[in-house]
Amino acid sequence: MSPVKQTKSPNGKQFAVFDIDGTLFRSGLYREVFFELIRMGALPEELHKQLADKETAWQKRAHGRAFGEFEQSMAEIFDEQLPNLKITDFEQAAAQVIQQHKDNVYVYTRDLVKSLNQQGFFLIAISGSQTEVLEPFAQHYGFDHWVGQHYERGTKYFTGHIRKTHKGKDKFLKEIIDDKNLSLADSVAVGDTGGDIDMLSMVEQPIAFNPENRLYQAAVKNGWKIVIERKNMIYELEKGTDEYTLSQANSH
Repeated sequence: MSPVKQTKSPNGKQFAVFDIDGTLFRSGLYREVFFELIRMGALPEELHKQLADKETAWQKRAHGRAFGEFEQSMAEIFDEQLPNLKITDFEQAAAQVIQQHKDNVYVYTRDLVKSLNQQGFFLIAISGSQTEVLEPFAQHYGFDHWVGQHYERGTKYFTGHIRKTHKGKDKFLKEIIDDKNLSLADSVAVGDTGGDIDMLSMVEQPIAFNPENRLYQAAVKNGWKIVIERKNMIYELEKGTDEYTLSQANSH
């Protein structure tokens, strides 16, 4: 893995911001929590059955929108169930997911987080996963600040009011930059989907990691670094004068 550029800025601390699901974590924290709640019996098994067709379409790669449609359906079902979900059950499921899956991460981004931490970067995680599962995950990897989806709490159950964080990540990032007096000089951002484009556009060193098509197109258009991790190989692509070339390939 090639190091990112680093200089010292007098105007604020350098930072790096990461999407989490599909970027550092190999799956989706929110998805693992949903399935754990069903395994626990805190959500009815019938909910999984409602997703069966879309999950099958995703697993079979039936079309390019299959994964997005599966995730969207899951999110809608989850949101509808919130007023029926005990807060203690949700917390238990989140803790179980962290215990079992916290090390299921990509090598490239795991090592990049570690390297940037050692260099003194202020590390930020902005994720569409819920704060209850994002926070322990981010702490485990040494992040300094994190923003996750927030479920408003009642006495025993969630109210159903939600602060969404899977879109508009650039707005959350701007607030953090202003609040923490961070510098955009040599700033780093890493994401894997189209929802990360605005966030990546803000920084000096954007990295499209295993990008889906919309992010890939944006990366090519803007000349951003593209990194692919496949099996035990990591390929780093950077745009030269006219086209992208393989700048480095590492095994792990």
